[in-house]
Amino acid sequence: MSEVRCLNCLKRFEVQSNAKEATCPNCKTKYRISWPTPTQAKIRGPA
Repeated sequence: MSEVRCLNCLKRFEVQSNAKEATCPNCKTKYRISWPTPTQAKIRGPA
């Protein structure tokens, strides 16, 4: 698991390992996720 910061509400949330998409539990914005390293998630843009 890794954490990312929501680009909409700026709250941090956890992303499951190797997930392709994730949704912020606070504001419900959905994002595409990439994995530059096996333990580091990065938001690529809206889904």
